[in-house]
Amino acid sequence: MSQTIRDIASPVIAAAAAATTTDSYYSGPLPKLGFNSAMAGIFFAFLLYHTWACVYTKQWWFGGSFMCACILEVLGYIGRALSHQHGGDQSDYYVLQMVCLTIAPVFSMAGIYFQLAKLIEIYGHQFALLPNPLMYSYIFVACDIVSLAIQAAGGAMDASTINDSTASETGSHIFVAGLAVQTASMSAFLYLFFDFLFKIFVKTRAEYLGVSVWKWGALWKVKQSEIDHLYRPKYAMIRDGKRWTFRYFILAITAATVFIYIRCIYRLCELAEGWTGYLISHEWFFIALDALMVSFATLILSIWHPGFAIMGRHLFIPVTAQGRNHIDDADPESIHSTSESNDLNNTEEKTEPKRGGGVLSSVFRRKKQKDSEDVTTIPIEQDDGLFTRNLYEDSNENNEDDDDRESHELQQQPRNSSNLNFNNATL
Repeated sequence: MSQTIRDIASPVIAAAAAATTTDSYYSGPLPKLGFNSAMAGIFFAFLLYHTWACVYTKQWWFGGSFMCACILEVLGYIGRALSHQHGGDQSDYYVLQMVCLTIAPVFSMAGIYFQLAKLIEIYGHQFALLPNPLMYSYIFVACDIVSLAIQAAGGAMDASTINDSTASETGSHIFVAGLAVQTASMSAFLYLFFDFLFKIFVKTRAEYLGVSVWKWGALWKVKQSEIDHLYRPKYAMIRDGKRWTFRYFILAITAATVFIYIRCIYRLCELAEGWTGYLISHEWFFIALDALMVSFATLILSIWHPGFAIMGRHLFIPVTAQGRNHIDDADPESIHSTSESNDLNNTEEKTEPKRGGGVLSSVFRRKKQKDSEDVTTIPIEQDDGLFTRNLYEDSNENNEDDDDRESHELQQQPRNSSNLNFNNATL
């Protein structure tokens, strides 16, 4: 281990000491056994974790993408570790590590691209620069597929002509073209991503305060909770400031994307120099600008896994093709309250007695529809004899209109005509 650390600290000396190695495809010192074996073990641990997280949080696209990336990283570092030996045919190991480690971040970015579309759904379609969130996924995943196909074609050509340095130049150029496509698509993604961040964090605060976006001092004082009502209300529970998994999720996505972007620029420069260039012949550059960058990106998105950040186990967030002017669904509580209000109105409309039909029919209709009414029979005595009054008291209505009072009118009938009691009569 101490020898490995000493080699990492002085790559130029190590390269010069091993420059005479003729049976290596690395144009310099052989890959370090200890470091590459450790990286294979680390990415195998990442693979196990993302397999579990994928099943647990039900984030199939992100989990599947990172599982593929981790598998390729494990195979690539196994190839580098096996290349440490002297002698023998190492062409298979060399091609294995070159192809796997080069195309692995394509799958990592495929998982990250989809998260921008999810964030637009969470914050609101009005913050998208493209017409709808689904276009982000379509465009950048398509770019990833094109980049992967080009790099795979270049790797296959290199594998078939690995012993012919002249013929393999074509494969190298194709490989570089694939990396260029990947780097260009990542540049476009970063532009759209930072535009999204500017809108939700800076422009929204400026509009909230009614000041310019350049008033950083005033904008900095506005807490995120103060402007959360300006975002999509449907997913307010995800943006809860008490949930640390989402509070730093956007920062984690940003850091992971930047790390992989640095790695892609390094790989593009490395292969542009050719197979005997300075970058490819010094493993220190590979360790610092490839291995560590991809490891940091994977570690960050293992801690701030999207499945935990966006409550993937309990909440499904569909990425839709609805445009920026999409009117969001109402808040669930508002929908519930509105539904109850509508039901109450409909009930009142159904139970409201129709006008006309006479006083007698109005009284019996009211009795049938209002079971909760208190009905009392009060015998009263007047000059012309004993009469029966049917008095209906509605405990829910204190102020009745003139029409409702008709149903409470005094019903009079001479006692000598069967002495009818309307409370016990039936139609």
